[in-house]
Amino acid sequence: MAVYTSLTTADVSDLLSHFDLGELVEYSPISAGIENSNYAVASSQGEYVLTLFEHHAPDEVRNFVRLARHLGEKDLCVPSPVEDASGVWLHSLKNKPTILCQRFAGSHPDQLSTAQCEAIGRELAEFHLASSDLPDPRHDERGYDWWQSIAPELSTDLDASDKALLTDELAFQQAQRAQWCQLPHGWIHADLFHDNALFDGDELTAILDLYNACEGAWLYDLAIVANDWCASDDSGLGDSGLDPKRFEALVIGYQSVRPLSDFETGMWNTVLRGAALRFWLSRLLATRIAAQRGERLPASKQPQEYRDRLLWHRAHLPHTHL
Repeated sequence: MAVYTSLTTADVSDLLSHFDLGELVEYSPISAGIENSNYAVASSQGEYVLTLFEHHAPDEVRNFVRLARHLGEKDLCVPSPVEDASGVWLHSLKNKPTILCQRFAGSHPDQLSTAQCEAIGRELAEFHLASSDLPDPRHDERGYDWWQSIAPELSTDLDASDKALLTDELAFQQAQRAQWCQLPHGWIHADLFHDNALFDGDELTAILDLYNACEGAWLYDLAIVANDWCASDDSGLGDSGLDPKRFEALVIGYQSVRPLSDFETGMWNTVLRGAALRFWLSRLLATRIAAQRGERLPASKQPQEYRDRLLWHRAHLPHTHL
């Protein structure tokens, strides 16, 4: 289940009454995502997305929106909160920070095409460059140090072979830390899965969910995208590998805006492994939290996917010419 906080018609109507957006017509939960609660809201004047932040304080949400507003001013297709009749955009429902954003046209892509991968690569590079003059990027709470600190706790949920894999990969990544620090850094989206983008055919209409945006290596951000958008079911290892045509299209799109350096290209395998490790750990943690609530993660968000992706990257040569 992806909606953790239930709302009534009265809850949504009361919030909408603060805006000059007409009357509530209907609302419904949005199942995509695993961290925040999202609702589609239709009023007599338009369509919106209502987001309740399950794990973030109001000051953190203000920081997220600082980035969204900055990117919106540079014509990137990202959602930014609507202000109410008093000029207030941050509200509270059920004691959770809450925002209302205009809903973009388009839908989440299912059968990912090379054209869509090239488009998201271009837009991610634009995202990196457009945010480079916004100071004080947020610290990555799921970054390098978190990998090392959370692993011992989560390893108690693993069998012996997965524990060994986790220990070995953490040691490898720790040995590469100096190289990671040399990669070009700045604001990153940090969670640009294909269910955080909207398309009309092959045309990108929106990048969503900037709530994990933070400071990080730009190549790492691109690797997060590659591990999801380029996932293949024709790799010889189930669905754990990457499709070379979509991967090539993604990198071509990105480099058409910001060419990668030789050093970045040489770091591909290390960074793809790091991105897979991060989401394996994140989903292990999300699985534990969901179990404590008596719930299960959606089938599309299971941690085994990223364990298998990590195994695939470890078994293959560096991806300079994937």
